[in-house]
Formats: sequence, C-alpha cells, structure tokens
Amino acid sequence: MLRSRDRAGAEQELRALLAACQALRMAMTAATGSVPGTGPDRAGFTAALEAAREQVITARGIEAPADPDDTGRIGRAVVAGLLPARRARCSARKVKCSTSRYHLRDQDRPGLPTRITRVLVTIFAPPPDRPAALPRGRRDQPPGPRQPRPETRRDQVTRIMASQPGRDWAGRDLAAMLGIKPRNMLTQLAEWTRLGFLAKTGQGRYALPEPIPRPVTASASP
Repeated sequence: MLRSRDRAGAEQELRALLAACQALRMAMTAATGSVPGTGPDRAGFTAALEAAREQVITARGIEAPADPDDTGRIGRAVVAGLLPARRARCSARKVKCSTSRYHLRDQDRPGLPTRITRVLVTIFAPPPDRPAALPRGRRDQPPGPRQPRPETRRDQVTRIMASQPGRDWAGRDLAAMLGIKPRNMLTQLAEWTRLGFLAKTGQGRYALPEPIPRPVTASASP
C-alpha cells in the first residue's frame, strides 16, 4: 500500500519498490548460482524478502562479509530454503470452462504432464519442380477447399434430440450417451437454454424449442 498522497510521492515509492524487488532477484540469482546444478527458479522470493526485512528491522548482517564469495544473509536464507525442482510440463493446462469449444483443438497433445527428453525437428524441402509456398497474405492463388468444421457438443445434443422429435431428454442421459460428466452436461444445457437454443421442460430435462407459428393473415374480399 502506497503512503504518498500525491503523484510525485507515489512515483518515488513505486521506483523504490521496483528497485528493492530487482535487488532481491539479483541476490536470489547469485545465491542459486553458488550451488552447482541449481536453477534460479528454485529460489524462494518469500525467504529472500523475510531475510531482507529482518536485516532492515534488526540491523543485523549489514556489514560487508570478509569472504568475497559469501552470498550474504539473504543468499544463505535462499539456499537454506530452496524450493523443489519444477517438473517439466507439456500442454498440461486446460480450459476449465465447460461451455468452451476449445477442447476440440490440439487433440494430439498429452492430457497429463509429460517430461520432455528430446526435441526432434524435421525440415521438409519442396521438390525442385514445385515452387515454395507463398507467404501468408498473398492472394495469387485461389484458396483450397475449406475443411469441414468439427461437430461441437451442442451439435451432438441437437442431433440426438432431433432424432426423436417431441421428446424431452434428461441431462444425465445425454451425458451418458456422450461420455462426459453429468455436471458439465447440465451446466452446458442451462447455458444453451439461456441463449435460446433449448427449452427446459422440467427438473434437469430439456428439449428442442418448438417453432414459432407464423401468423396467418386473411385477405379481404372485394
């Protein structure tokens, strides 16, 4: 929390905080560099901050160390409380929104964290009798046929409901047919009902909305 009540004072406090943060990061990097095989990501910012705060409050360890290789009180605190090494991760983050359609992309990515042991890069050169691909944005050649859009979950639900017109469906039955969790299915059904794609007929039961009949206008005879 900034204590200044004017712009000049707030800017001065921000510069001081950024300078202190940069100094702590430099001390953390120097401390992990003194331990062979230790990366900077294992240094804990909280340990460095508490050590620096203790020096300011108690005025201990502020004298210059006799050993030039000594990392100081902050460095010793960081080395004593190293964080565990982070595991390698490849595409472990997923979209948690149940109504998102991004789950249809990148089907070849692993679902669980995978340790990367090597990276293989293969470069394919075009044959001599075929020119290289045009850069993006060029319209010299007509675009090829568009690939069909993959069927979304709402398309699957609509197709199932349209197979038996006039029937209302339970969300748990639809979840079992699509192989997903009932909670996610009910959340999506409620969202689609709010948007007008479905109609709610009861507790946890949904159906396709009935078409609105067109008004019939009678023509007046002369």
